[in-house]
Amino acid sequence: MQNKFLIEAFQTPEEVSSTLLPYFAKLSEDPYVDSNVRFRSYARFTLNDRGEITRLPHQSFMQSSDVNRVVGDVERHFAPMDDDMVALPEFVHLLRSFASATGLDHASGDIDVHQIRVTCSAQDTSAPAPEGIHQDGFRFVGIFCVQRQNIAGGFTQIYTSPVEQHPHLNTVLEPNQFVILDDQRYYHHISETLSSEAGEEGVRDVFVFTA
Repeated sequence: MQNKFLIEAFQTPEEVSSTLLPYFAKLSEDPYVDSNVRFRSYARFTLNDRGEITRLPHQSFMQSSDVNRVVGDVERHFAPMDDDMVALPEFVHLLRSFASATGLDHASGDIDVHQIRVTCSAQDTSAPAPEGIHQDGFRFVGIFCVQRQNIAGGFTQIYTSPVEQHPHLNTVLEPNQFVILDDQRYYHHISETLSSEAGEEGVRDVFVFTA
């Protein structure tokens, strides 16, 4: 008899976000969706059955149009993640936390990681999830918040169906908070953001993990 993973949320040590935050200032524009407000990098890793983590060669990223209505079936080329950042103990801690929560630390498997910054102003909203309520087409999805600065909105919302009126979970992820969900059971969305300070840029920095 085995329990089924659904949702897990936890808090990491404070130094995780503060150590990783400077690397978001170096991100390249996302050329596929709202490139003037979205910045992104990408990396892939594999775990063997002994729990050893290896970075895989960089490659393009593609999702089916069945799960991504905005850029599905498009081969997307994102800048690779910073080599120094992925070697940091704080980043490795996130990888191992994701693997532990999903059971990947006891079985070999690959993990994709997206490093994403979304900016906004007090006049113009930004859409952290332009595809709307969606699944990513994987077994598990994890969202780790690194920074929320001058942000109103940006609620992490989890639904039981793509047409549900009210989210099963509706919360603000604060820095160092990590939520992981069963991507085959739930749908997720991030609500639009506005800057909470007139004349100041709003910034939301996250890592998205999929496996």
